[in-house]
Amino acid sequence: MATFNLFDRVLKILARDYVISFLRLAFPNLNFDLVETLKNVELTLPERRVDFVHKARLGDKEYIVHLEFQLRHERHFPKRMFEYSALLSLQFDRPVISLALYLKPRRTPVPQEYTVKVGGTVVNCFRYPVIKLWELKEEIWEGKYRELAPLLISLVEKPSEEVLAREKELILGEKDSRKRADLLAAAVTVASRYFPRDFLWEFFKEEIDEMKNVSFIQEWLEEERRKALQTGFQAGREQGLQQGLQEGLQQGLQQGLQQGLQEGLIKGLSQGRKEEALRVLRKIILKRFGSLPEWLAEAPDGWEIEQLEILLDLALEMNTLKEFESEARKILGLSGG
Repeated sequence: MATFNLFDRVLKILARDYVISFLRLAFPNLNFDLVETLKNVELTLPERRVDFVHKARLGDKEYIVHLEFQLRHERHFPKRMFEYSALLSLQFDRPVISLALYLKPRRTPVPQEYTVKVGGTVVNCFRYPVIKLWELKEEIWEGKYRELAPLLISLVEKPSEEVLAREKELILGEKDSRKRADLLAAAVTVASRYFPRDFLWEFFKEEIDEMKNVSFIQEWLEEERRKALQTGFQAGREQGLQQGLQEGLQQGLQQGLQQGLQEGLIKGLSQGRKEEALRVLRKIILKRFGSLPEWLAEAPDGWEIEQLEILLDLALEMNTLKEFESEARKILGLSGG
């Protein structure tokens, strides 16, 4: 698979959940049935791993189906498709359907075969269907392929809030709750290429609770927490240096310049980290549960940074505000509210 990290997880979701949709795009007159999805298939000679392959049935014949997404064409891609098809054929002893799906337009024709020539004579030719996703943007917008809605923002010429709103509208029409959550998370991921993440959390605030169990959304929230704490550390460090210098100069006459600098630095670091952790905690609570407990809005200075870090984890893990408050009060030693 081509390495374009932004879309990688999104495309894995689509490849896992909607293989029949892609088969219909490639073979509109044939009705395949999904038999089984095979995960983390390892191919030998040499060893390679593909994310998802599927077993599909047409009539009484069973096929192996493999999807390969490409952001843009790569020179060695046809050979790679040939190799995957051959290895899958050997491993599963089934005929293989290999589909190539492209996201970005190409002015020249998209290659869809791997050939071996001797002189000017073709002695071996492997062909595979190509689906040009950018040609489907109007049909995706109209709802014909709502399962491809997360890609819409990357297929239009001018990404906008209007396109994002249409994506959300299409995705919310998915009745399967797991698939709907995956598609929402995919939409946030792709849109992050075009919009600030803070804007996206606000835009999808009503759907955040539905997405919380999607693994890479959890990773994003954890990443935000780490970044916020690091930002707090940096801010605290700068504040500590400044305060330490000031306090050190003031105390230097009595206790010595070095002691004053050290104490001021420690105090500034601690205060900066606590303030940033508290800010992030309030933000997560508001976005996940819609309201902020009074005791958290008036948090005292006596809380330790370790307590705040535990509260951040609780804010991401608890399912309701009531559950969060119950556990948080135990950690902080607060009486019941």
